[in-house]
Amino acid sequence: MQQNRLNFHPILYRENTSAFLDDVVPHEVSHLLVWTLFGRVQPHGKEWQSMMIDVFGRKPDATHQFDIKGVTRTFEYHCNCDTYALSIRRHNNILRGAQYRCKKCSALLQMA
Repeated sequence: MQQNRLNFHPILYRENTSAFLDDVVPHEVSHLLVWTLFGRVQPHGKEWQSMMIDVFGRKPDATHQFDIKGVTRTFEYHCNCDTYALSIRRHNNILRGAQYRCKKCSALLQMA
């Protein structure tokens, strides 16, 4: 937002062009407009919802239903009792010092 720039995933766009143009682009442009007009507010709060409805005439949905299996990357982590596929976001958080624990055995997750 600070760079006043939006990036869209080219494969998801290609596979879902109509939904991107109808919903994803207005969704993301609304975030950018809200950031510009109001600064830091709730990501899908009243300002964003109002922007979606009043400016774009779109239902303010915060999620999508795209099949992302082919475009996501996961990292294998393990604990004392199981193995987990963590998202790249969680993996990067761990690289920056975050720690995640298994909900079953409470052990720290370690990269496999």
